Amino acid sequence: MAGCLVWMLLGVAGAIAQLDLDCAAPEPARALIEYARLSEIEQREDIQRDALDKALARCPAGQGRQACQTEQRRQADIEWERILAEIKARYDTMHKDFDERCRASIALTSRPTTGVF
Repeated sequence: MAGCLVWMLLGVAGAIAQLDLDCAAPEPARALIEYARLSEIEQREDIQRDALDKALARCPAGQGRQACQTEQRRQADIEWERILAEIKARYDTMHKDFDERCRASIALTSRPTTGVF
């Protein structure tokens, strides 16, 4: 499970690094970032759901089963909220970095040239 998660995260990180974010077309670039964010959320959700199913299956039969399952769900909810916050922060940073890079490139291209002719 952990190995699968590492490879999935490396794949997502590689895909993010390769996003073609063009300042000349900011709206499609922002949409691409959003698409990557949603895609990562879906992948991580599938992994979390599988982990929860396995954790619930490990709960003992009998009297303590309900309490065990309730606790496993509670822990899974806490972990899921942590994961979502991490994803949100990473993609918010990506949006911010993209906007700053585009503002910087606009400022560089719109500077008047100085020189003696």
